[in-house]
Amino acid sequence: MQVVLIDFHLYAYSVALANALSEQCEVTLMLPDKVPAHYLQALRPQVKQWQFHLWRQRYPLNVVAMASILRKIKTINPQVVHLLSGFFWMDLMLPFMRQHPLVNTIHDAHIHPGDKESSSLGHSLGWKCATQVSVHAEAIKRQLIEDCDVAADKIHVVPHGTYDFYLRWANEQIAEQENTILFFGRIWDYKGLQYLIEAEPLITARVPNARIVIAGRGDDFGKYERMMINRDRFVVLNERIPDEDVARLFQEASVVVCPYIEASQSGVLALANAFGKPVVATTVGGIPEMIEHGKTGLLVPPRDAQGLADAIVTLLQDRALRHEMRRHALEQAQAELSWQSIARRTITIYHHAQAVHAARYQAAVPARETH
Repeated sequence: MQVVLIDFHLYAYSVALANALSEQCEVTLMLPDKVPAHYLQALRPQVKQWQFHLWRQRYPLNVVAMASILRKIKTINPQVVHLLSGFFWMDLMLPFMRQHPLVNTIHDAHIHPGDKESSSLGHSLGWKCATQVSVHAEAIKRQLIEDCDVAADKIHVVPHGTYDFYLRWANEQIAEQENTILFFGRIWDYKGLQYLIEAEPLITARVPNARIVIAGRGDDFGKYERMMINRDRFVVLNERIPDEDVARLFQEASVVVCPYIEASQSGVLALANAFGKPVVATTVGGIPEMIEHGKTGLLVPPRDAQGLADAIVTLLQDRALRHEMRRHALEQAQAELSWQSIARRTITIYHHAQAVHAARYQAAVPARETH
């Protein structure tokens, strides 16, 4: 099967999936020409790559880039086109891509609160134009069915694969730093950082040497700084974290915390899984599907600083429990969340997309002949 994958910003995800799919398919991966070299170097030789130029999202010149993508797809003439991440101008082009079975991975059913980068128009076109849709959790599937009127038989649940791409920078000399709590990723309202900040005095009252590392950028960080009671308990890296520094942050962490107040799924949890780190996260969206409570992490209600603090302290004070959770996380990473497993399930979606596309074409032929 010849497959074209198109990605605009989730490079670690698209490279991992392309590599795994290339064991069974002929894969062409289309990426922006700004993609860092280390992603391209990580591609297996059998994966063909093709790059296109993007302008900043607000520039209409992006229509030129999208037209070049459509022309390239026409030249390749694949059996399936798979859009792995959205981009406003690409979303507008989706109605013109129906000559091929189109699979679209929808990472979020709704735009997150505070997300200033996504368009509601383009977001909805993503599932409306797709032949079949892939999502990372049953919770996202339910949202698409109930809120967006997407047919249930069009949606397939494939979990988010383990982000083992970042293990290439892991260093055996880097050890876990005692009582280190990591909050990682984009800092937007829905990430619930304020509740971790509120939990800090409750944590350090029982674990005096605990420190909270906040690594990521997004909202104006000043409002979070003003919430901190004990500023010296925080290490703040309010910036885009270079890929080569991600491994160190996760290796040093004792616990990874995702105090989200709204979510669909989480790439941060996929990273924690790769490094075998126990997590504390909230029971929102598809997060409970990504964590086995008591086995790979602990789940707490959202907006509950006390519950968050209690769970974090439980893990910080129980090294044996953290070790057991690490073992389970790594087992999961090598089994159902491995990219080989994700690729097999994705190929099943491709077969569904081909069958649906063929049925539509056959139904359209008689209709044209009657005219």
